Amino acid sequence: MNSTKKIKKEDKVLFYNTFMLYLMMASTFIFPLLTFPYLTRTLGAEKYGIVVLANAVMQYFQLLIDFGFILSGTAICSKERDNKEKLQKITSSIVYGKLILSFLGLFIVCILSLSLSMFDGKELFIICSYIPLMLTSFVPDYLFRGIERMGVITFRTIVSKFVYTFLIFLLVRNSSSYFYIPFSLFVSNLIIVIWSWSFIIKKLKIKLILVKWKDVFNQLKESSTFFLSRIATTVYSASNVFVLGLYGYNDAELGIYGASNTLINYGKSMFSPIADSLYPYMVKNKNHKLVKKIIIVMIPAIILGCVVLFFFSNLFITIMCGKEYLDTVPIFRRMIPMLVITLPSYLYGFPMLGSIGKNSKANLSVIIGAAFHFAALVVLFAFKVLTFYNIVYITTITETIILLIRIYCFKKYSKNIRED
Repeated sequence: MNSTKKIKKEDKVLFYNTFMLYLMMASTFIFPLLTFPYLTRTLGAEKYGIVVLANAVMQYFQLLIDFGFILSGTAICSKERDNKEKLQKITSSIVYGKLILSFLGLFIVCILSLSLSMFDGKELFIICSYIPLMLTSFVPDYLFRGIERMGVITFRTIVSKFVYTFLIFLLVRNSSSYFYIPFSLFVSNLIIVIWSWSFIIKKLKIKLILVKWKDVFNQLKESSTFFLSRIATTVYSASNVFVLGLYGYNDAELGIYGASNTLINYGKSMFSPIADSLYPYMVKNKNHKLVKKIIIVMIPAIILGCVVLFFFSNLFITIMCGKEYLDTVPIFRRMIPMLVITLPSYLYGFPMLGSIGKNSKANLSVIIGAAFHFAALVVLFAFKVLTFYNIVYITTITETIILLIRIYCFKKYSKNIRED
């Protein structure tokens, strides 16, 4: 009886956290839906292309600073959720580790921006775009996720997104004012840091403490496999834009490709709250039937939505980006199948494989996919057929490979566990 009540309580927590994650996702989706059409029109394809390139580069450095802590830190904090002293030590160690990584990243950004020809005339903007990322060293979302306090992340994110959106409309008034974009992001991230630590200190009674270097490097070591997986993911996302820039596409052309890529990524982001909220839940409860039910129910709806989106792409792009970006419609249509792949790939990743102790297989699937993608990019580059369409095709194949590996590994290792 007590066990049934406990499961029901945990299910309610899962539902609440999923709802909070979707509320947060709604803010990260709705606010960009306001700023994205405004920026594409106000900046024009050329200046928007510079922003797209900077954002692609910053994805690498965001991953460097995060270093997989959102997964490793979440798992550790979930296990130690009732021990305030250990949570304090874990959080402090991760913050110091991320600070080390952020200063390393600043050094690399400065070197790259001053040495690569593709950044000529954009050096200062690239460096300014990195500064807001350094603030994320102090954002302890792994702690909130681990102790399942998603409400804090949600409300804080909504406020910061509102401020960012307000500043964009207030400050970015023409194509030459694009430097206000990283400034607006800096203010937004500063709000997140202040809000997070006010709650942690006042409500959780946790503060930053001095820890041994050994503790910091242990956290870095623990998270390194997750980092490899995350950086591998970037090979077939941000690297597409980066390689296109190296290949010689100009800022306006990158803006055209980036518009489609951004919209598809918005679509993908709609599925991440399900996987994020299920991860700690699945580690504890191993309710594999729930995940399979979610896939069975949602995939037909996703396919239907994709069909509608395909046939109304012209109207959708015109509304979202403006008529200047209609050249992106063929690219966008070829990207749509990725939306069908995304949800099952997310769910068979860390929620399913993590629940049977096979996080390494989820990481391995991404590394294998990234290796294929990198090899394909090299071939396209070498044979001078690095077109937007070919980039989309190999990205779709890459994501399909990752999904198939994850399904295969789950079936193989879950069967062994049942047999044991």
